[in-house]
Amino acid sequence: MKSVQTISRNLIDRSSIGSSISHCVLKLERNKKDLQQLEKQFGSYIYEPTTYSLFAKSEAIKRSIISLKNNNLELISALKRERDLKIELFEKTLLQIRSFMEIKNSVNEYCKQLRY
Repeated sequence: MKSVQTISRNLIDRSSIGSSISHCVLKLERNKKDLQQLEKQFGSYIYEPTTYSLFAKSEAIKRSIISLKNNNLELISALKRERDLKIELFEKTLLQIRSFMEIKNSVNEYCKQLRY
């Protein structure tokens, strides 16, 4: 509960709002670069599937990466348009970061399956 209270206080404090927005945008920009690298890496011939189940998994991962990239761009532009950080945008930012971590884990699992 302490983190929710801390977030609420930070959102109410007008002096920290601008830095909170810029912090979210900065984190999402880094996330965008990481997604581009992951997409490029995943497109390499080394990651070509050898079975149908791996093919299905790789296609799902590729779709997830593309979807996350698009959502990331939309969220960045929405944050740049806003003067004040809204709870919804902050929650979406956290969700984007979690989704990126899940995709990264999926790629790691795929790589393990590909090797064995």
